[in-house]
Amino acid sequence: MNKLQVLIGIGIIIVSMSNTQETELPKKIHRVSKEHEEFVNNLLNKKPIHKTHTTKTSEIVDVTMYNAVVDQCDADPLITACMYTINPNRASEHKWIAMSRNLLKRWGGRFDFGDKVKIVGCGIKDGVYTVADVMNARFVNRVDILETLGKPMYSFKNIKIIKI
Repeated sequence: MNKLQVLIGIGIIIVSMSNTQETELPKKIHRVSKEHEEFVNNLLNKKPIHKTHTTKTSEIVDVTMYNAVVDQCDADPLITACMYTINPNRASEHKWIAMSRNLLKRWGGRFDFGDKVKIVGCGIKDGVYTVADVMNARFVNRVDILETLGKPMYSFKNIKIIKI
């Protein structure tokens, strides 16, 4: 891929370019922020682009299970808080979880609806789940795994969850 293709790929329109040296940014650029200009200069000058290092978000929680029924949810148990529709006959296959409010960004936590979360320490229930629902306000530091009705109840204490 040549430099011109890279510039077009990130949405910058080059109107004119001076000589073939290509060591400086073209003179006419429309709607380019300072950050974009630095990015393009780094590309043209073949400087490495430094990515910021992010650490994975993790928490220690209690993990339990729930079923999509009115007694354990709200008046519309087949719709999650983020508007996913639950198939009650295959709920376990969705791999969805509900989180206590203190864990969710909306209430000051570090997880958001749609995030993928790895659960570690629950044996057969270990795996990657999607944050799809929220728990009643009375629960804190807790995750509920959505299960199909009829699955045996379970509960785990001090389980690590990791945002991936």
